[in-house]
Amino acid sequence: MSIIEKDLSSDLYINFQKILRSLNFGRGLTKAPSITGTQMRILSLFNENDIVHISEISRLLGMSIQSANNIVRRLEAMGYVLISKNKKDRRMSDIKLSDYGREGLKAFRHSQLQTLSQIIDNLSDAEKELLNAAVKNAALILEKASVKVTQNDENN
Repeated sequence: MSIIEKDLSSDLYINFQKILRSLNFGRGLTKAPSITGTQMRILSLFNENDIVHISEISRLLGMSIQSANNIVRRLEAMGYVLISKNKKDRRMSDIKLSDYGREGLKAFRHSQLQTLSQIIDNLSDAEKELLNAAVKNAALILEKASVKVTQNDENN
């Protein structure tokens, strides 16, 4: 990695941190303020009826399988997820949101949207359009690049 790439990575990291601090999305669930950021990141991997596996959580969040398993077990104990054996491969467990977890995640997302709306209300129309275009482009670029990284990881 060249000096320019290191500087760019550092700048991007710092700017992403500034964005996250500005959005103040680390408030936790309204139903259970004691939930950690990592637990919320795991819950955020689910959509309405998704089933997620420990190996996916481990890969997506860059943590060991044991760490992912421990966090998921805590989420199960708190009532946020349900764990069952996979019907096709008994060595795997299916993890899905419980009704309580789904409601909690919905409340958290609603809180995030309210925060974002409050911030956006302070922008001019031109700033809103510029921000939306910049974030959309950044998401597309990062998504494309992350697919390449994932493919490289799978090939190694």
